[in-house]
Amino acid sequence: MRIFLIILLLPFFLSAQSVSLKLVKKIEGAQAPKSVELSPDSNYAAVMNLEGCNIWIIDADSFYIRQKVEFDQTAATGWDYDLKKPIASFAEKPVECDFSERGKYLWVSFHNGACVVRYNPYNPGNDSSVVCFKTQGQKATVKNPKGGDSNRVEMPKVSVGHTPKVIKVTPDGKLALIANWHSSNISVVTTDSLKKIKDITVGNGGYIPRGIAVTSNSKTAYVCNMRGGTISVIDLDSLKQIKELHITPNPRHIVLSKNDSLLYVSENTGGKALEYNIYKKKVTRSVSLGSQVRTICLTPDERYMFAAVHESNKISIIDMKTFKEVGSTTIFKPMGVSVSPDGKRLWATSYQGGWISVYNIEEK
Repeated sequence: MRIFLIILLLPFFLSAQSVSLKLVKKIEGAQAPKSVELSPDSNYAAVMNLEGCNIWIIDADSFYIRQKVEFDQTAATGWDYDLKKPIASFAEKPVECDFSERGKYLWVSFHNGACVVRYNPYNPGNDSSVVCFKTQGQKATVKNPKGGDSNRVEMPKVSVGHTPKVIKVTPDGKLALIANWHSSNISVVTTDSLKKIKDITVGNGGYIPRGIAVTSNSKTAYVCNMRGGTISVIDLDSLKQIKELHITPNPRHIVLSKNDSLLYVSENTGGKALEYNIYKKKVTRSVSLGSQVRTICLTPDERYMFAAVHESNKISIIDMKTFKEVGSTTIFKPMGVSVSPDGKRLWATSYQGGWISVYNIEEK
């Protein structure tokens, strides 16, 4: 009888398990932190400070800022997203980033610079690739807030399209894919030779690409077209768009399940997160989260998804079994979110607030 009752009540106890985010650190003083990403080796967090024209390298365990990489600023034309017109700005405004060689190299996109740069946080001296590959160098000052010292560095810079946003390095580490907002294309850069080998137009031109996800075999890329309302499917052998998926009107960010069968997409204007089954060719689940869903990320075990819901001032927690919002935490104007490789912590940026919040992911 007891065994029968335990079996009967087991689903209740499992479903009653709850998850929450507990704030453990608030790192202030950032200038419009656009994104944050945890290195694959779990060593550091990289923060892109758009308006500060700098990046922060933060120790993932102790949370102290190891490096402030301040880029030399040059005049350039920017873009006013409210008025939808060009404005005077600076080229060196970092937007998004990704890693190659398990975090040895950090790839950074410059919003107004039509380029990406590669930086080595472990050896921030002059990169020999600037000379070896005859790339155009990007100069910066690297400051050590803890030690008080600083040094001048130069890093490789590769020209891409206009207004580069998301960078995604393929799992095999061979290519860096860059979504160019105002060029309606994806630039493909080789990570070894640091050369742009192609620009792949998404849609029929006129689209605004942003989020990128790549299959585990590095054969296929999926690109969110915020204007155009499609997901471009790109074959990475031929470097051609092979089809478009009509999933949602305003897709922004995208991640793939580990088995490459499911796409998870943030719908910005609709305030939703969606699950698209690649084999069934349809949206299988969706959840409404609030106003302007921006960056999304999965825990390594794919039990939970976190979403920065910008205008609703919160981070949503989605249970992946039920695909329902099971909790949230308040944060002012969140933009970027990233889960640590061990799945124990979530990092998030407050874009207008100017800080980075670090949370423990707690289950009860």
